[in-house]
Amino acid sequence: MGSNSTSPLDILVWIFIGIVYTVSLLGNGFITIVQGHQWLRHKKMLPCDVLLTSLSTSRFVMQLSSSVNILLYLISPETHAGSSRQQVLNVIWMFSNLASLWCATWLSVFYCIKVTNFANHVFLWLKPRINMLAPRLLGMSVVISSILSLPSVVEYLGYQKQGNLTEPLPGRANQSEIYNSRFVNYLPLYVMFSSINFSISIPACTLLLTSLWKHTKNLRKSGVGGKDARTHVHINVIIPMLFYVFFYLVYLVSITIIASDVVKFEGTERLVVDILATTFPCAHSIILILTNPKLKEMAAHVLNIRQRAS
Repeated sequence: MGSNSTSPLDILVWIFIGIVYTVSLLGNGFITIVQGHQWLRHKKMLPCDVLLTSLSTSRFVMQLSSSVNILLYLISPETHAGSSRQQVLNVIWMFSNLASLWCATWLSVFYCIKVTNFANHVFLWLKPRINMLAPRLLGMSVVISSILSLPSVVEYLGYQKQGNLTEPLPGRANQSEIYNSRFVNYLPLYVMFSSINFSISIPACTLLLTSLWKHTKNLRKSGVGGKDARTHVHINVIIPMLFYVFFYLVYLVSITIIASDVVKFEGTERLVVDILATTFPCAHSIILILTNPKLKEMAAHVLNIRQRAS
């Protein structure tokens, strides 16, 4: 950000982005460490834990590469914008972000199939097979999406070979805007993949809500009333799912605005949009920790140890 355009609001926005990135790194890193430790102890991992670990790991890599990219740009925008370092970091971000979206999508589908109980041929066929299918679907989705993204990535990397980014420009803002406009060329394809993921997650959330409504309706008809174990399972899955869909929608709208290039790259409006986009992986990781009994217990244990030490 140019020195002439820096304002107190810009500084506050950057501070908030730094906090969001830090919390996201700590949250996703915590999930990865806990899940990895469990895997080392038991030498096996449940399919849902595989999806959760893949999600947290890909998000951690995504946030780390983005954080390093921003830090290097703030330190030396003239030398970092358009450099090979920035290109490598952006490609890492592209792949890890794409992988994290598929992980979150198939995790929501997994919970939907496991929790709901519909007398449907598709559900009856999927229920005993979802443990085997979920990791395979994740792998296939990431591979296919990466292959489809390859032409855009190659085109993006080819800009430097053309020598366009090495031309002298009268100001860091111009250099950044030109580089960003080329990076944005990849985003329409990314928005398409994000929309596909979102369109898969919405039916999963809807089916969970429908299943809960039918179950509570049957309880009232039978005169049982109240909540049983199955109702609690539904609620424990639906609450994080609703938060996930909400933040995913905010994220999708944000990256669509960025891809359409309707806001200035170095303006305050763009920073606000960036905040909305970066909130999704941070908020979702916190929700996953708070709604997962094992992660919640471990987090409370770690915080308790720190409180005693202080």
